[in-house]
Amino acid sequence: MEILVVVAIITVLAAIAFPIVGRIRSNSFRTEATSRMKALAAAVTKYSEGQDGALPAEDAQGKDSWDASSSPASEKAWYNSLPHVMQRKSLGDLVKEGRSAAFYSNEYVAWLPGAPYPKKMDKPYFAIAINSKLQRKDKEGKKGDVKMNHIAVPERTVLFFEHGMPGEPKSDPTVSHKDYDGACKGTGKGFATRYSNQGVLAFADGHVELHFAKDLLTPTGDLQWSADGTTPVLWLPDPKEDPNGGKQASQ
Repeated sequence: MEILVVVAIITVLAAIAFPIVGRIRSNSFRTEATSRMKALAAAVTKYSEGQDGALPAEDAQGKDSWDASSSPASEKAWYNSLPHVMQRKSLGDLVKEGRSAAFYSNEYVAWLPGAPYPKKMDKPYFAIAINSKLQRKDKEGKKGDVKMNHIAVPERTVLFFEHGMPGEPKSDPTVSHKDYDGACKGTGKGFATRYSNQGVLAFADGHVELHFAKDLLTPTGDLQWSADGTTPVLWLPDPKEDPNGGKQASQ
């Protein structure tokens, strides 16, 4: 009977402690994500000051591979240029040193301890992605440089967001997500919420916020947007332009 009582007490204590420990871990991961994304946003500001106001590139042309990330063409990609601004090792540096695995560790500035990275490290998977709507394609299909002063409402325009990993559960069953791919760029359609159904966004003015998936997406999977420019979270430099591909709103 004494043994049964002890076992019962341990079981009750474990049932109480488990969710508490889970919340503590979640809060720790959220704090870390907030800190790292805020640092990346600050690095963008510093980078742009030395590049005549231009933002870092989304990536190098081609696939997101270890080789592509360390090629000369990817020097201005955010995952290489921003760590250098922060005086840290870039993804390309780690690959050239033969230490690709360090990308999935605290050594890399954009690694998030709370993200479920794939066990198979066949390429770099990003738990943080840059907003791919900022750099627009021209008539030839090429993306040109975008400058900070092109962003009309920096305090509401997304710069970075938490990005979902392959196989990671979708953020919200009431909205339609695309399949998570862990790419280095994307939009709210790949937004991951890892802390009580919320995820972290970093904005162009440098501040960060927690948001639900429904703050960014409609039930059909479109990005939330209103033609009057009052949408709380913006993806394009011009708030009156439809991020879902519609024509520019009338003035």
